[in-house]
Amino acid sequence: MNSFHIPHNKLASFKEKAVLTGAYQLLNVRFSVSSDDEAVVFMFDQMYQRFKIHPDDVEHQFYVVTSNNRFNKPFVIFRDQAYPIFANEPMYNHAYMVIFRHIANLFQDFYVIHAGVVSKGEDGIVLAGQSSFGKTTLTLELVRKGYRFLSDEFCPIERGTMRISPFPRTLSLNEEGVAILKNVPHAITAQENDKRGKKLFDIDVWEKGSIGQHAIGKYFIFVRGRKSKQEERVFSLMLAKEDHELIRDLKGFSGINLISRNETEHYVVYRFSFRQGEGLIKKFEEACQKYPQNIIYYDVSPYEDPYFEREPSIVEISKSKAAVELMRNMINRSQDALVMKNYKASSQLLLNLGEVVRQAKCYDLFTGKLDQMVELITKTVEA
Repeated sequence: MNSFHIPHNKLASFKEKAVLTGAYQLLNVRFSVSSDDEAVVFMFDQMYQRFKIHPDDVEHQFYVVTSNNRFNKPFVIFRDQAYPIFANEPMYNHAYMVIFRHIANLFQDFYVIHAGVVSKGEDGIVLAGQSSFGKTTLTLELVRKGYRFLSDEFCPIERGTMRISPFPRTLSLNEEGVAILKNVPHAITAQENDKRGKKLFDIDVWEKGSIGQHAIGKYFIFVRGRKSKQEERVFSLMLAKEDHELIRDLKGFSGINLISRNETEHYVVYRFSFRQGEGLIKKFEEACQKYPQNIIYYDVSPYEDPYFEREPSIVEISKSKAAVELMRNMINRSQDALVMKNYKASSQLLLNLGEVVRQAKCYDLFTGKLDQMVELITKTVEA
């Protein structure tokens, strides 16, 4: 993340502007978010209403300064470094992403997997996969069928015990998610969208008393889309606003194809496909470094399309493949993550993740119609 240093004698004056504060504990990380904009703190209060603590108990402080500063732009302060964020509406989503990336790096005792989790008794069912592949909708439908809710987005696996901890943050649905699900409670559909264009709600609004306890991962299900027949990859790019010069450069690379462009009120998302091994990843990174001003996020992933208008299928996979998929979906494995200080090489992490799935059954679930996917999962885990 790009940052700039603020002289120590200037830090106090900026922090004094951030008079509104919320404090939270996520797993073993206790932190506060202070800001001069009440909407920033309100966003965190909404998202982590079940995780609030007293401000005197925090170990880490984040400050979001949004106005009246000599840099003429909003920024996040953490550990005496300032991280610039976008102005106006995209600011809220960008501030959240910057802060959460730092928090994820502080999860020292957990492997945190990008996954939804439900449980049946002490058996945990982990639904891992990319964003927009249906993890939240699958999780909600399984809760309706009597499974207990642990999380819709993050699966924290404790390193020592291999237990999965509940992470019942507030859920969010975009308009597409609301349309896919059936019989969404009126309390959800009637509310206004938040600053990020989503409807937020607590799991009790969906199914009262459905939060589960700690569980052991018994089933690891990796939600997959349609794969390309060729060794293609996808470059995903999220922009705060349209950047014609950056997109012109990207389109000019030989061997790249624009798959989609989606625009919301707050950001624009491009997806490009390209053949692996043609040196394009380095070119992508160089182009993004050349035009960083509007970039919220970018990454490269295998080319899979979450297709929901077909019959889904589920296939058992090896434990070694499952360990690789867990590592690929682990959000706290950057070079700055504290948990990675325990490993000299990725191969050591892979061995430990192999222990996570050693007693489990592991599957690839290829997307299709929602009700049929739910039926496949329930038949698999209740067989």
